[in-house]
Amino acid sequence: MTDEQKKTYPVIPAKHWWTLRERFKQSIPGNITPRLLATVLGMQEKSARSNIIPSLVMMGIIDQEGKPTERATRWRDDLEYPEVCREIRSELYPQELLDAAPGPTVDRPAVERWFAATTGLGTVAVNRCAVVYELLTTATLPQKRERSPRPAKPKSAVTRKAKSSISDEPAIRQEEALASLAIAPSIHIDIQVHISPDAKPDQIDQIFASMAKYLRRRND
Repeated sequence: MTDEQKKTYPVIPAKHWWTLRERFKQSIPGNITPRLLATVLGMQEKSARSNIIPSLVMMGIIDQEGKPTERATRWRDDLEYPEVCREIRSELYPQELLDAAPGPTVDRPAVERWFAATTGLGTVAVNRCAVVYELLTTATLPQKRERSPRPAKPKSAVTRKAKSSISDEPAIRQEEALASLAIAPSIHIDIQVHISPDAKPDQIDQIFASMAKYLRRRND
C-alpha cells in the first residue's frame, strides 16, 4: 500500500457526533477520557478508546493528552461550527476527494467507493469514514427562527353578542318604553245602579242619560 492508502480517517457515528457536541455546549470537560465518553455516549470504554478518542485527536478537538483545544470551543459554537468543519475537512482529506465530493450535498455511495478504494477498509469502516466526511461537508449555519406574527384572535360569538347587546341596550329600552305607552292597561268597571221602585219613568231616563253623558266624557 502507498502512504495514502495507509492513512486513517475519523470514524465517529453521527449520533455520537451530535451528542458529544451538545455535551460540549453545556460545558467543556477538563479532560476527555474513555470512561467519560462511554458514559456520555452510552458505549464501551474499549470502543471509545480505539475509535472516538483517536478521531477527536485527528480533528484537533482534543490533544494527545485528551485536553480540549481552542478548536473544541469553536466547534460547539453554532456560528463557528461551519468554519471549523471546513478547516477539519481541508486538513484531513486529499484534494482528490474534495474535488469529487465538494458539497454542500454529498453523494454517499461515491464517497464510500473512494474510501474503499484508497484505504482497503471493510464495509462497516468505510461507512463510518463516509459519515464523518458527510457531517463535515454538509455543515451549515443554523437557520434563524423568525417569529411569525401572531394571528389576530377571532372575536368569539359570545363577545360579539355581548358587545351587540351593550350597544343596542339604549334602543331596546326606548322601544320597550314606547311599547308600554302604546299599550295601556285595560280597566273593567262594573256599575250597579239601585233605583227606587217608586221612581217615575222620566226620572229613570234622566238617571241613565246622566250616566251615559258622564262615562262618554271620561273616555274622551
